[in-house]
Amino acid sequence: MKKNKQYKRNTSKTASTTKKKKKAPLIITLIILLLVGSSITYILLKPKQTASSALKPIKTTAPNAIVPPTSVSIAPAKEVEDTGEAGWVQVKSKQKLEKFTDMSVQGVTIYRANNPKVLKTAAAQIPGTFMMSDIIAKYPDSLIMNTSGFDMNTGQIVGFQINNGQLFSNWSNTTYGSAAFVINKNGSANGYDLTTPADDIIKKGGEQSYGFGSILIKDGVILPNDGSVNWMIHSYIGNDADNNIYLIISDTSVGYDGTMAAVANLNLQNLVVLDGGGSSQMSLNGQTIFESQDGRPVADFIVLR
Repeated sequence: MKKNKQYKRNTSKTASTTKKKKKAPLIITLIILLLVGSSITYILLKPKQTASSALKPIKTTAPNAIVPPTSVSIAPAKEVEDTGEAGWVQVKSKQKLEKFTDMSVQGVTIYRANNPKVLKTAAAQIPGTFMMSDIIAKYPDSLIMNTSGFDMNTGQIVGFQINNGQLFSNWSNTTYGSAAFVINKNGSANGYDLTTPADDIIKKGGEQSYGFGSILIKDGVILPNDGSVNWMIHSYIGNDADNNIYLIISDTSVGYDGTMAAVANLNLQNLVVLDGGGSSQMSLNGQTIFESQDGRPVADFIVLR
């Protein structure tokens, strides 16, 4: 009797095991189908990406709007590795005023320079990096500010770069290579973007250039906000209708609106965004006006005296 009961129990277990074995392939099949379906959905819905920063959409002042930037064909131009020892250019302002005037407002450091001699320190593709104290020691009685951006790993300067009337870095279809403030041999100044060939700028007398961002004001016209000026610290260079030169640094959280409000009454003709963040720093006559956040050495300064 016991043997019969034991047999029934064994038979029941065998039947149960058989049912489980039949269910297993069905479950595996369902899991595979779900995985395949999910993969196909992901591939179809995943947005296409590009490694080029020049093709990313640009923010505008319009709510929830973007404008897809277009790639510009850049005219080739001969570049040199080194333009020689940096020289001075005499800027010619229309009226004689104080050499340097503090026009700062809350959160925005602004200095106006009247009829200054101007020197650009970077004269080569890899000019080396220097502390503000190094430049002050060499040019103690001057107004000095950081300008063009650079690769912090290699020290190579970026953007459109001219010194001594020679090109050592051409335009590029990037966020940091599309605009420049140019001081000419005759002492005038202009704002340019990458639609103007380098050779044309040099033929028009371009002697020095500074840049790392966009143009906010060009030929007296305020251009649409492209989103490049955010909450971070930013440096700027510009000139007014009388060709006075302005060096400007906006502090943290001032942003585009605060900066444009600060310069609204200066009658600026051109205003170009330069390197910012920890690179932003300014001094006057050996005294620090705006100190670098992290004591950063940089690759390019403008010196006015």
